[in-house]
Amino acid sequence: AYRYISALREFRFVEEAPGGAGYRLGGRILEMAASMARKPLREVALPHMQRIARETGETVLLCGLREHVGVCLEKVDGTHALRVSYELGETYPLHAGATGKAILAHLDPGELDEIVRDVGLPRFTESTITSEGKLKKELAKVRGCGYAESEGESILGTHGIAAPIFSSSGGIIGSIGVSVPNLRAEDKNRERLIRLVVEAAKKISEGMSAQEAQQARER
Repeated sequence: AYRYISALREFRFVEEAPGGAGYRLGGRILEMAASMARKPLREVALPHMQRIARETGETVLLCGLREHVGVCLEKVDGTHALRVSYELGETYPLHAGATGKAILAHLDPGELDEIVRDVGLPRFTESTITSEGKLKKELAKVRGCGYAESEGESILGTHGIAAPIFSSSGGIIGSIGVSVPNLRAEDKNRERLIRLVVEAAKKISEGMSAQEAQQARER
């Protein structure tokens, strides 16, 4: 029994309960459960992601929130020889990049403060926002315009554009975004990408609301 418990602890399926009172489910189990809960979001989002990738040739990302960090839930790679890409399941701090800021901007203030305390605001490039006051001003701007942008905040030479995805109750459940090399972020193409991303986020939110309503009727 000890060997089984040790193996489960090693792979984070169980962890010691506070105060040494036995064991409880670990982070890996919770991540797996959360991944299953996010499956409908990936299914609803994927056709819209594929459309953007097909029309622009850019890599499209679907991101969510996991234990105070962002996580790449789905991606559709672009077709350009020079492109930005991420790995499925890759995690990253939410303050550095458009997809993360699109989520942070719509969290409760208390949860935002908790994330900043827990994760901090580490610097990745000279453009990374490392001031809590500056971050909150940036998030207010995101809420006002309906989308987030980043200019080399996590990877130099890249430009990110993302928009939030909401549940039927208005809660933030993720974001959809594109990350492109700066050379393809000139005004005309940037405006087109913003329009496509914002439209896709709205349609995904509507699709999630419709799915939630159908599940409620079936219950």
